[in-house]
Amino acid sequence: MKLTESKLREIIREELQNEDFGMAAKQLPKFSSKEAKTIVDSSLRDWAKVLRKAQGKVVKDWMENAKAGKFDYFDLVRGIQNGDASRANPDETKFLFSLLNKDKIMNRFKSYFGGKKAMNNRLSKRDW
Repeated sequence: MKLTESKLREIIREELQNEDFGMAAKQLPKFSSKEAKTIVDSSLRDWAKVLRKAQGKVVKDWMENAKAGKFDYFDLVRGIQNGDASRANPDETKFLFSLLNKDKIMNRFKSYFGGKKAMNNRLSKRDW
């Protein structure tokens, strides 16, 4: 069978139309039902709400300890990145580190310490 140019173009067009090019909507299967979709959507809102509350509690604890002079930003970075591997899942430490590296959190640490190294401030305030 001889393949003509027009036939080749037609085959290429058909293949391109069937190709998904990595689009997520075409790769994932559809929901099993409309009810499943609504349940997942509403649950996702609840899960995000729980995560935001947990983030708020973590940041509040960090800021209270930073104000008290117990640790600074760099202590937290060292503590999250290094140390005993059994204390938290690696994904959890990545999550905490990404939370710590948000600009608004770093700026709050800087405002508490005036942009200076906190160690000098902490040692001078203590009565050892």
